[in-house]
Amino acid sequence: MRKDIFLPSLALAGGIGGFFLRRWQLASAYVPETGLFTRGAPATFALLGLLALLALAFALLTRHKEGPEDFLPAFRSPEAGQMAALVISWLLMTLAGSLGMMAGFKGLRLWRAAPDMYQLSVPVSQLLTGGLCVLGGFGVLYMGRMAYRERLGRAECWFAPFPAFAALIWLFACHLQHGTEPVLMKYGFQLAAALALTLAHYFLAGFLFGRPRRHLTLFLSLLGPAVGITALADRPDWFTSAALAAFSLSALTFARALLRNTFGPPWPERMPPVEEENMDDA
Repeated sequence: MRKDIFLPSLALAGGIGGFFLRRWQLASAYVPETGLFTRGAPATFALLGLLALLALAFALLTRHKEGPEDFLPAFRSPEAGQMAALVISWLLMTLAGSLGMMAGFKGLRLWRAAPDMYQLSVPVSQLLTGGLCVLGGFGVLYMGRMAYRERLGRAECWFAPFPAFAALIWLFACHLQHGTEPVLMKYGFQLAAALALTLAHYFLAGFLFGRPRRHLTLFLSLLGPAVGITALADRPDWFTSAALAAFSLSALTFARALLRNTFGPPWPERMPPVEEENMDDA
């Protein structure tokens, strides 16, 4: 079985299935008058059951005793498709950063106009998240470039932790935004996706700093996007939607490379540059 194809496809299919089950749950089990969900609704059981089965499948199918321990052997990929996906992720993170800073400045103006009605911590966290998302986008792009070129760079390594930093502040901002909501089911999938994607990018960067955790990295990099796609059914704000898409695409792209470098098959040999061929002929 080609796990590098099957498991990312399962994450995408599971996320799409979760998206429609979440829409069904919101349409059939949510009571707007009370702000509560009907207890024992079939949609709720179906949604939670699907996510539980996905988590179990990812936990069992990503176990492997041996595998690459360093960043380049773990994530190397001579295919241009991986680099293209990470460029899209970089653009989405930059978009999310811009939207986050716009929301933060808007919230800051509201706080200045009525400090008793608004919390300062909310716009501050949005501004921090926005700025870090821009830096995190470069971190994803540079990690992808190192994996494609199979060569580490000092500046690129310096940017590698920023996706995890950005996701961590995003998680904090998500909690602040919904912290006064007593019904966890309303925002729980957004919070769970942010948590899983934060940890996924933390463990991804760990390969560059002597802290490889293959099983956890694969598990979170597959489950995070599935929950993230499900959370899009809540129709969150534009910043959250862009962040979910960006971090999910990044995690899933790196997960595919790690799956192939762990379980095989080996990558085809890359053709040498024309200059090297001419030197060999000479």
